[in-house]
Amino acid sequence: MGRQHLLGLLGEVEESEFPLFILETNGVLFGHDKEYVRSIAPYSKVHVRVSLKAGTPEGLTSRTGAVPESFELPYQAIRNLIEFGLSFHVACMSDPRVMPPDERRSLLKKLNEVDTKLVRDLEEEAVEPYRTTLARMEAYGIDPRKIF
Repeated sequence: MGRQHLLGLLGEVEESEFPLFILETNGVLFGHDKEYVRSIAPYSKVHVRVSLKAGTPEGLTSRTGAVPESFELPYQAIRNLIEFGLSFHVACMSDPRVMPPDERRSLLKKLNEVDTKLVRDLEEEAVEPYRTTLARMEAYGIDPRKIF
């Protein structure tokens, strides 16, 4: 969803009877553009769920195909959300079948460096082997049969 469409939708939600709008993001755009986060801050019904995919640049690239340089962006997004006082929480794909224990420890350490409350409230996810998930894994060179 584009920025202007999102802001328009949030305006509609703000005027509606709905009590909450959960915005899920990988954090890339919010980490890249602090003003984007500032533009969302006035909406009282938005709650952001930042979904981390890796605890290291290498893990991010191997799991998503993203360039390693984008690894820091979700963590910067979290800092931006804190700075502008938005309601949010962090989730991560820390399933040990996909993320090695050392990488999980690295992720937890990085979150602690941002804010110690983040680890306490972290939502840890398990991978569900949906057909689309398996296809994405294969596209990135991961053999799902070794995991599931």
